[in-house]
Amino acid sequence: MSPVIDGLRLFTQVEPRPGSRTAGDAGNSAAVNGSAAVCYMAGVTAQMKEDVMYSTLLAQVEADTMYPGRSMDERLQWHSKYWAVLRSLGWTTRTFSEVEIDNASAYGSVDRLVVQISGAELEGSEYNMFLDMIDALRGPVNSEPLSVFDRTAVHDGHDASFQIGVVSNLDGNALFKCGAHQYHTAPDTPISSALLFSFEAESETEVPYYAVNQTMELNVSFYATVRDTVKEQLAGVVQNMFRDIEM
Repeated sequence: MSPVIDGLRLFTQVEPRPGSRTAGDAGNSAAVNGSAAVCYMAGVTAQMKEDVMYSTLLAQVEADTMYPGRSMDERLQWHSKYWAVLRSLGWTTRTFSEVEIDNASAYGSVDRLVVQISGAELEGSEYNMFLDMIDALRGPVNSEPLSVFDRTAVHDGHDASFQIGVVSNLDGNALFKCGAHQYHTAPDTPISSALLFSFEAESETEVPYYAVNQTMELNVSFYATVRDTVKEQLAGVVQNMFRDIEM
């Protein structure tokens, strides 16, 4: 079974399948689209990658329009709207689990906690690629994509909400193992980076943390019927939201 972290309430536990860490394949890539950081495994086509980036960005934009603060109090409503938009575009849910932490300040940093929570959904090569992407975002060469990610993921300085995961090609459809993470800090502790924030500054205060692991599949044949409409809705937005991550 997956390792249970002290203080976590796991509504559904999953089996971790981590493999040894290796460099990503030449065909693999990763990118930021708004508040999402996503790995694309070898076998994912350019069109499939574009479809994932556009559809998930539209879901972000629609949810942000309705719940612009992405506060912890509105987290369920925001996620409900996000998933509803994805379903309307041809995404279906295969697995779903929730994790809630009363106080995350004892767990070091957000990136470490993300690996423990969302890494449990990933198999060997996916897990390796996931770690490589997070490592890459720590480096100065990816300061621009990280800046785009943080600008979209951090709200009012003290609320962070983002998505992170891995996309693979499943018989011609996109399979997205997505972790959606959200947390809140005290008024005197601004969030410097949604993914790389250290909890050490919050060691004496509670940091509520909420995450969802969801495996979704995009029916690319259906999405093809709405692709142009999605692009029209996001015209003028994507150039400020899409950045490749140098691995």
